[in-house]
Amino acid sequence: MNRTTLPAIVIFAAACGGASSGGGASKEPVANAAPPAPAAPAESTPAKEGEPAPAADTGTIPDKCADGQAEGICAPPRSFVQTLCGTYPKPELALVMFSKKSPFTRVYMNRNMEGWYTSGQQSTSAKLIFDEELVVLTHLKVNKGGIVIGSGATPYDVLRLDGVCSSVESEAISLRRPPSPKYALVPWQQLEKNVKDALLADATIAAADVARRKECKGTTSLGVVSPKCAGADDRLSKAIVDYVKNGGEIPTPKPPR
Repeated sequence: MNRTTLPAIVIFAAACGGASSGGGASKEPVANAAPPAPAAPAESTPAKEGEPAPAADTGTIPDKCADGQAEGICAPPRSFVQTLCGTYPKPELALVMFSKKSPFTRVYMNRNMEGWYTSGQQSTSAKLIFDEELVVLTHLKVNKGGIVIGSGATPYDVLRLDGVCSSVESEAISLRRPPSPKYALVPWQQLEKNVKDALLADATIAAADVARRKECKGTTSLGVVSPKCAGADDRLSKAIVDYVKNGGEIPTPKPPR
């Protein structure tokens, strides 16, 4: 090799070289480089004790028993209960919860009492009556390591047929079904239209509604009703209870108003 061609070869080699042993990578882009792997999604962290659970979708009614309840009690998940009892009463959801297909435990009042919901924000009072059927929302296991107060049994959070949630001490609850359970009055005027339409497809309910409208015509804005109107309301509510208890279908309620 002569001296005149040597510099050209050296320059060519330097231009084609990659990263040196002591320097950074070449600034030229690398052809066909693999794209960076996407970041793994962050794992959801379960709510800590005392923190509110995420809100549940009330368009999906649970049909499985939640963990943590006392022995023999089937109750819905905590997140659903918080949504159900978080604001105003939701009678459409109550009708589904009381349906024949619902797996949740029923209990019965063994006395008359006024109740309030103490486990959430719903502030509607309830005049619970003797032999009234209720759906259990929560009845937790007894904390054996804690301080025992009274009988040591945890209270019940329960749902009435009108959608009102209430908290009741265990001494006021019976697990034995009476011969003729009683129910809260179904607030017909407050039901969503799609639910009312489905109920009116039943001939007995439709006839009871016609009678109610006839007897309650002219009811004042103050809510004062005649005894005949009150009786018609009771008969319509009973027809709805019979429909629900005999397996009548209730459509999925619309999202909360």
